[in-house]
Amino acid sequence: MDQNKDFPKTNKQQIRQRIIATLIVAFMFMMISGSINTRNAMANDVTNLIQNFVAGTHSLEASAAVAFSDISLGSGGTNSLGNLIIVNARDYTGTGSGWSVTGSMNDMYTSGSGGLNIVVNSVIAWNPQTATLYGLEGAGTSGIAKGTAQYFSAIRTLVNAGSGYGLGNYRLNGTEMNIVWDGAANQVAGTYQNTLTLTIAP
Repeated sequence: MDQNKDFPKTNKQQIRQRIIATLIVAFMFMMISGSINTRNAMANDVTNLIQNFVAGTHSLEASAAVAFSDISLGSGGTNSLGNLIIVNARDYTGTGSGWSVTGSMNDMYTSGSGGLNIVVNSVIAWNPQTATLYGLEGAGTSGIAKGTAQYFSAIRTLVNAGSGYGLGNYRLNGTEMNIVWDGAANQVAGTYQNTLTLTIAP
């Protein structure tokens, strides 16, 4: 009688153990076969990376002086040549709106008296076409045009960058300048001076 009473209990334990063993085997099989992807338990998020480029300005540098060749009085009319060696134009605005470098000057005078002591700006010229244009720091020269030969009776263009061009650093080397002297007999001897004003603007 005692053995018959214990049989159902023993049978139930065996069934429970078999069920547990079956579940363990099934779980291990699923792990091995990849049915359970542990990556599904990972959490994801994103981070925005931000870099600001702050706009700079236009800037300009040029040779400190242009010395024309000497003219001997009494030699008749002649051309006196000079060389604007370097002009550096920079556009760090980051807008790509383009820019122009222009030049203007007044008449040149000497301190002497007793005759003609002026060289008028209408006989002083430059020829940007003689210059060599370089793009520095990786800047390209597409869309940038050198000006034409003109006298300084008005504001004149040295170099121009069209819209969408001209970002960066540019150098114009060797712009030829010229004074056309008519050989006036009453020209006063001396050193004639004035300033050439260069401007860069959109």
